[in-house]
Order: sequence, then C-alpha cells, then structure tokens
Amino acid sequence: MDEDSIEHFIDMYTKCFMEFDADAIAALYEVPFLAVRDGRPIHLGDHAAILEHLEQLMDSYRKAGAAKATIVALNINRIDKSSAIATVRWHALSDVGEILLDFAASYQLLRAKSGGWRALSYTFHQG
Repeated sequence: MDEDSIEHFIDMYTKCFMEFDADAIAALYEVPFLAVRDGRPIHLGDHAAILEHLEQLMDSYRKAGAAKATIVALNINRIDKSSAIATVRWHALSDVGEILLDFAASYQLLRAKSGGWRALSYTFHQG
C-alpha cells in the first residue's frame, strides 16, 4: 500500500487509536480541528484541546471494553488532488471479538506538503 494513500492514512489512524495513543492521532490532525458529534460542532483551537478531546474519546472506548477496531467499509470521495472525504464504518471489538460498537465517521482530509494526508475535521454519524 502506498504510504501517501488515504487507505494508509486510515490504517495508521486505526492502529494509533487502538493503541490509545492520543499524541500519535493528534499528529495526524490539522490545527485548528473541527469535530462534529451529536449534531454539534466542537472547535478544537490548539494542540492541547485536540489532545484532551482524543483522550476523552479513547477513555470512553477503553471503558466500553474495546480492544480492537476493524474497518467494515471505507468510501473515499476525492474532491481534488489535495482534498478528500473518507467515510469509515467501524466495528469496535472486545478482546474476544464481540462487536461492542458499530458506527461511522467521515473525515475531511487534506494532502500535506510532505505528501501524506492530514485530517481537518471529522463528523460522527448519528444512528
């Protein structure tokens, strides 16, 4: 898989998230960052705010018993050569493979000057 591909970005994102590594995920985000959850915008204006948000999310997954995340579906809509929307349907699994959470999120991605991708925002899909 091409290290500059969106698929590689999503795989890295998944790996870092399930390692509960907020610093690694924050490094994949643009600053400022916009998260949309429960229909409300969450403006994360600096690195510290992003870290706090990620740590809270990861804590909720950890408390739910999530040990692994799998990508059920990935839909990539390229806007142009440097922008895309990636919609991911996830399963968060227990350590024995039980599906704990079934959810989707869309990520607005921008190509970094280095060639890789960075997330500008995400929207959590409501059921």
